[in-house]
Amino acid sequence: MFAIFLLCLVGFTVAQQPKPCTTPPQWEANVFDSNDQSRFRVRGRLSYDANNHRERLVEEVEVGSEDNFYDVIALFDLQMEFVYDFKARNCTRRPLTRPWRDFGIRPDARSFGEAYVGTSAVPGLGLLVTLWGGNHTTPSNDTVRTFGTWTYHACLPVSVISHSSQYGRSQTSFFDIVAGISDPNVFIPRPECLTEKEYAMRHVLFGAQGKKMKK
Repeated sequence: MFAIFLLCLVGFTVAQQPKPCTTPPQWEANVFDSNDQSRFRVRGRLSYDANNHRERLVEEVEVGSEDNFYDVIALFDLQMEFVYDFKARNCTRRPLTRPWRDFGIRPDARSFGEAYVGTSAVPGLGLLVTLWGGNHTTPSNDTVRTFGTWTYHACLPVSVISHSSQYGRSQTSFFDIVAGISDPNVFIPRPECLTEKEYAMRHVLFGAQGKKMKK
C-alpha cells in the first residue's frame, strides 16, 4: 500500500513540473546586448524570424571608446550575412558561421519559478515573468550556461544571460516588443550589398524561399 502511495506521489510531482511556454516566432524589439570578455555593447532594433532563421539588426556597436553603426542582415539557412557600414557607406558580404540564436525557451530548460519585475503590491506596477535556465553544448563543443526571463503572458523574452568558456558572459535585454514583422522586405539586403541581377530578383532570393540562392 505504501509503495502504491509513493508511486502516486511521484506521478503527481512529475505532472506538476512546469513546461516552457512558446515564444512567438516573429517579432521586433529594441535590444541591448553586452559581452564582458569582448568589451562590446550593442544597441539597436531587431527584426526576428524564427520560422526562416533570419534576423536584421540596425545597430550601434560600442567597442571600448569607439562607436560604429551597422545594418546587419543574417540569413542562417543560407549561411550568409550582409553588413552595411553607415560610416564607410559600403556593404560586406560574408559567410555566416555562428549558430542560429533562438530567443525562445529551450525544451530541456529548468524552471526557476515566477517573479515580478517591479512589484505585485499595486496592480499595474509589475510585470509577471517566468524564469528558466540550463546548459547546452554547441556544435563546436562549447558548453553554454543560460538563464533568462520571459513574460508570463505571451512568452516574450525580457532578458537572457549566457556564459561559456569560448565567448565569456553576455547579456541581452529586450524592450518595446511588437508582434510580427512590420515590413515584409526587412530581410532584403540594401542595393549596395547585391549585384544588379541579384537585386532584380531580390524578392525571390531573399523571401521565405531564399534557400534557392547559391551560397
